[in-house]
Parts: sequence; C-alpha cells; structure tokens
Amino acid sequence: MPYIHLKFETMKKLTLFLMLAVAAGFSSCNSDGCIDPAALNYDPNAKDDDGSCVYLAENLNFKFYNKLGAQDFEFNTEVQSASGRTVKFTRAQMYFSGFAFNGSGGAYPLVDPHLLLKADKSDYNLGYLPIDAYTSFTFSAGVDSVSNHSDPAGFPSTSALSSNNPDHMHWGWDPGYIFYVLEGMVDTSAAMNGTANAPFIFHVGGDMLRVDMAFVSNINSVVEGVTVELDVDWLKLLDGTNMTSDVSTRSTHTMNNPSLAALMVSNIDEAISLH
Repeated sequence: MPYIHLKFETMKKLTLFLMLAVAAGFSSCNSDGCIDPAALNYDPNAKDDDGSCVYLAENLNFKFYNKLGAQDFEFNTEVQSASGRTVKFTRAQMYFSGFAFNGSGGAYPLVDPHLLLKADKSDYNLGYLPIDAYTSFTFSAGVDSVSNHSDPAGFPSTSALSSNNPDHMHWGWDPGYIFYVLEGMVDTSAAMNGTANAPFIFHVGGDMLRVDMAFVSNINSVVEGVTVELDVDWLKLLDGTNMTSDVSTRSTHTMNNPSLAALMVSNIDEAISLH
C-alpha cells in the first residue's frame, strides 16, 4: 500500500507540472508585444500589438540648393553659360553613391548609400546616422562599380537604383547606369544673339567617370535629426563647352563622344560645394 500511495502522489505532481507548462505556453503564444517585423524589438511570438515597437530613426537629411549660377534652378529658364550662350534646361539629374561619415568611431557607411538628385527637388532622407560628432563626409558623383553592373530589378523598390523608380537612369542596351543627365536647349547662332532652340543632350556614365568627393564639415548627429546642406550649380557643368550647330559640340552618350563627356565630368568638383 505505501508503494501505491507514492505512485499516486507522483502522478499528481506530474499532472500539475504539465498543466502549468501548457498554461505558460498558451499564455506566451497569446502575449502582447511588437508584431511589426520592421521594428528593432519585433517579437515573433506576440499575437497582439501593445504599442511597444521601436524603430531606427531616419534622422539624416540632405538639402540641396539647386542653382543656375547665382539664381535658383528652374526648368526652361534662360541663362547664359560661361561661353556666353543662352541655354535652358529641360532635364537635369545625377546619381550619388557611397555616402560615409567620419566620426569618433571611424567611418560609418550608410546602409543604402545611393541617391538620385533631381534639379527640381531639394530635400532627401538618407536613413540613419548614429549619434556622434562627425568631422567630414565623403560620397561619389556617379554609381559605385559593383552597383553599376548589377541588375536594376534586383534592388529594393525604395532604392534610387531600382527599376521600379520611374526616374532611374540605366542603359538597357549596355549594362550600367547613366550617372549624369543634362538635357535642354541652346542658342547655336554664330553671333550668340539668337534663341535657345537647338537641343543639347549629355548622357554620361561609366566607372571611369565617377568622381569621388570629400567635404570637411562639423556635423552633429542627434536623435531629432541632422541636415547636411550642399550647393549644386547645374550651369557650371557646361563650363568649357561651346555648343554650336555642330551636333558633336552639344551631344554625347559617352562612348560616341568621350571627350565631351569627360569635359562635363571635369566640372563636377566645382559644381558641388558646401552651402
């Protein structure tokens, strides 16, 4: 009889343990928590959102002051180039890539280091920059070589390089991105006293025509956000050109007119500066 009594007590304890375990598991599977996979504290076991989700702050902003010489950029506005010719822009875009900031912890490269700058848009968010004091930053005008030879369809839809971006610039007939696009009209008259009615087209790209840039600037990244300000003078990109009735002086798709493409690229360092 004592043996039977001991077995019965043991079974009672085992049953109680199993009941508690099942209850705990049931409670865990039905607990509240953060149910958003994009959050830092995502809980895959949570069933209901308790409002506790924490996200990585998108605190890094870039502001570009797009210019045509001394005046603000506007499409179809007639201005004089350095050669004295009247020009007006109808399209102006360029890629930037490889953004990195130098702080106390060394260089911090951005998670998505690509930006497509459009001359009629000033404000861009580039994601998160860790809280720190930075003394300089770097990026390239153009697209880094690895991304340049990647399939645009393989980039996330939010990327500036994605084929889902209606403004993305890529040569479908030749692997690679178009780094810089300038289009517009120019006065090609010999006396330079006519009207801007002849088209100019600069479609420039290629690994050798990427321009690495560095800026020394004290930037304090804080939770509330930090804004980096740059001037971009699109008119300066035409310095050195003398666009005439000869189409070769005002049109390049890079490989068909490499000297004109290289001339435009040589102006980038002077066209982009700290505000």
